[in-house]
Amino acid sequence: MNPIPPELYNLLLRSLDAELSPHEAQQLQTALENNEALRIQQQQMLQMRALLAGQQYHFNPGFEDRVMDAINQLQTEGNSRQVDFGTALTLTFRRIALSGVAAILVLLFITYLNYQSLSLNAITGIENLNPEDVELYYIVDL
Repeated sequence: MNPIPPELYNLLLRSLDAELSPHEAQQLQTALENNEALRIQQQQMLQMRALLAGQQYHFNPGFEDRVMDAINQLQTEGNSRQVDFGTALTLTFRRIALSGVAAILVLLFITYLNYQSLSLNAITGIENLNPEDVELYYIVDL
């Protein structure tokens, strides 16, 4: 059994719901003749479609009214909920502050792993600074 190429499968799906161009219809017909898996898939889809077409749905009385009322209520709530500039700024600041705090904690953790200390010298990176290095900084003009 040959696998079904995605473009032929999409063509088969479209043929069930819409009219295909003559070229596409010919391409699908040729593929159905040559590909047994595609033929079986088409038969299964047609059977499933026939079963679902015969299915009848029964809803409780007033179902449509309840759904429409819920939709209208959601629309009116959505229109009345306006966010002012201060609230938007506060929400934005919280998001930025949380990500900033997370970045600081990650950097402190990395510093602790490198220097086994959280002293001010370790955090600023001058813990391993020797007095000879200070003279070098004054000599070299960066």
